[in-house]
Amino acid sequence: MRLVLDSNEYIFAFGSAQKPVCALLINTILSVHPEHSLRIPRLITEEVSRHLTLKACKEFMGFINNLTAIDEDFVVPFELGAQYEARGLKPADAFIAAYVEWTGAEVFVSENRHFLRRTSSLPFHILNADNCIKLLKGK
Repeated sequence: MRLVLDSNEYIFAFGSAQKPVCALLINTILSVHPEHSLRIPRLITEEVSRHLTLKACKEFMGFINNLTAIDEDFVVPFELGAQYEARGLKPADAFIAAYVEWTGAEVFVSENRHFLRRTSSLPFHILNADNCIKLLKGK
């Protein structure tokens, strides 16, 4: 299964204001790789980097570089993002939704309530960290 994690998952896993479930998600992804893969756009890496200390940022980038390559934002078709904006998503969220669809990811993981409410009529599932862990562990 292919996954895309929202920036908040990384920030809560590697940052100073940690959420244990997000750190557990990162460890779970490490344990199930390469059976399940991860994709990440440049936009998310930049946002996460702005919210981490230098040490935490190095740890985050090490995690990413061991599991995947960073996709440049310009590879995502503009029209796909525009479709999500027309559905009412803010521009940055529309880009992320377009990116998830473009990568063919089955799951987008986020702790953001506005994303979690948009679970219908999307070509991918939106899960929080806890539910994603359960899915990855087959529970």
